Amino acid sequence: MRRLPLVAITPAIVLSLALMLGVPGAAVAQDIHTPEGHAAEDHVIHDAATEARLNQETRQRSAAPSQAAAAAVAADPGQSGQWGPVVNWPVVGIHVALLPNGKVLAWDSVGDAATESFPDQTFTRATVYDPQMDSQTPVQVNTGYNIFCAGFAHLFDGSLFIAGGNKDQQLNGIVQTHLFNPATNTWSLGPNMAAGRWYPSVTPLTNGEMLITEGGPDIPEVRKTDGTLRALNTASLNLPLYPWMDVAPDGRVFYSGPDPTLRKLDPAGGGSWQTFGQRDGINRDYGSHAVFDVGKTLVAGGGPSSRDARVIDINGATPQVSATAPMAFGRRQHNLTLLADGTVLATGGNSTGAGLIDMNGGVYNAERWDPATGQWTTLAAQAVTRQYHSTALLLPDGRVLSSGGGICGTCDQVGYLAKNAEIFSPPYLFKKDGSGQLAPRPTITDAPGTVGYGTSFQITTPNAASIQKVGLIRLGSQTHSVEMEQRYIPLSFTAGSGTLTASVPANVNAAVPGVYMLFIVDSAGVPSVAKMVTLDSAASPSPPPPPPPASNQPPTTSLTSPSNGAVFTSPVKLSLAASASDADGTVVRVEFFNGTTKLGEDTSVPYTLQWNVGAAGTYALTARATDDAGATTTSNTATITVKKKR
Repeated sequence: MRRLPLVAITPAIVLSLALMLGVPGAAVAQDIHTPEGHAAEDHVIHDAATEARLNQETRQRSAAPSQAAAAAVAADPGQSGQWGPVVNWPVVGIHVALLPNGKVLAWDSVGDAATESFPDQTFTRATVYDPQMDSQTPVQVNTGYNIFCAGFAHLFDGSLFIAGGNKDQQLNGIVQTHLFNPATNTWSLGPNMAAGRWYPSVTPLTNGEMLITEGGPDIPEVRKTDGTLRALNTASLNLPLYPWMDVAPDGRVFYSGPDPTLRKLDPAGGGSWQTFGQRDGINRDYGSHAVFDVGKTLVAGGGPSSRDARVIDINGATPQVSATAPMAFGRRQHNLTLLADGTVLATGGNSTGAGLIDMNGGVYNAERWDPATGQWTTLAAQAVTRQYHSTALLLPDGRVLSSGGGICGTCDQVGYLAKNAEIFSPPYLFKKDGSGQLAPRPTITDAPGTVGYGTSFQITTPNAASIQKVGLIRLGSQTHSVEMEQRYIPLSFTAGSGTLTASVPANVNAAVPGVYMLFIVDSAGVPSVAKMVTLDSAASPSPPPPPPPASNQPPTTSLTSPSNGAVFTSPVKLSLAASASDADGTVVRVEFFNGTTKLGEDTSVPYTLQWNVGAAGTYALTARATDDAGATTTSNTATITVKKKR
């Protein structure tokens, strides 16, 4: 009998054996590639008390493996970073979005139990979290719909556009779209889509439109800038749920996964696809991706909890894929998050290939990938396992919010619920001397609120001389391991006295218009707190920085009388005269000298002086002019002779 390679059979068989043998913490997943499969996974009914118990048990069961993972890395936060305390939340952080005011919008579904266990699907639990105040503000969706498993991204003005959600206990998608206004914390309905969507992706486009793909229907739709929708009827294509879609430098939308086939969608007119080659041999379902530079995407993990990571460069005519170092841990159901310095953080997931959750296979250590070296560094371990329905989001202060996990059938079978959050402080926030103290941070004291493409703008900072990096990061929108819009844009810059002059790319496709976080990073690798900046293709160029003060031009002067070589007989009354002018100001006085001895001065034209000479001898006469800025110029010397009268 032919034997299968052990590596090929391990994930499926281990999980099956775990169930047969009664091993706690593992369960076989249903077919999670379809809405029907997810419906089976998410179907479970129990009361709120049970959910509360599961939340506490998840924390308790995470404690030992978390402590073991923490012991494997340096305790110094300057090397490994530091996780904050676990804080219970009013919702499970299944869907999270950073708002322009620095707060976080988060929502889950209609209750702690599985969504399909509730007959009432006419609302959604939601909260706005303030990370500075550590406070929650309830913002329940009361439009009559549940936006569980929707797609979402920011409009140009920083408000949030949400497409689809959950219609009923059968987990059908809804046709409704929603808007969230972060200035008023209010929800409103948008236009209806042509068909219901559940697990769609939303992608902001260069022209301010919003692309909606998958979630059931294969025909993409686009929200136009006037708020109406149009269908891309000639671009029908069956893609996985929550496809990875990002605007490319050529203006089309690049599809990088999770399946291996690379594609681009042109959303103009009825839409059209171009298909390229294979990214790799891995179906990276529940892997993650991050756009870490213009036209460059990191994909890592997914599928059978792969360690594999690849870089895709789409700056040329065809995508170029290259291997980068693998992660230290195989991961699935994890999150990749851009950091303030342009590096990428991996958090959470499981390492056993479990479809949704394995309580015995959670990955607790974070990892940081550096684009400059292509290497991963293992960091501190979080306290709670974060797997299916967990999220991670970069905050304006450079920390990372990690929240959520749970609310599914498998989750409840193995006792997994994480209705809480914890915040990670990366190593760049700490001193490197082993003290564990926070490092001093560069500060942005002023920057324009709006900048245009192909322009330069000034950043006022007392740390200008030490700044090594300036970058923009688009506000994040994250769910189900998919980041729908975050990207890092490095900016070239020059440093002056107390200011940086940064240049915005001229190509609007490099950085889709909208709200970004502006970070500066000093020579120690420490980032500032972000300043929110809007990239606007219609913005007037920023006024050029004021020119440095021109250096003062000194005045000119000439001694016109007496002439050089003149001879006089004593006693004599000499008339001294000089001309003087100033090209960039005024002459305030002209002084007359015999050698170094001042004879007198005149403050108005004509500049003259009467000098009585009694003694015979030779005299060296000069005039010195002074302008209104204090600059002086001394004239030519006139040497005269005074003879004794015979």
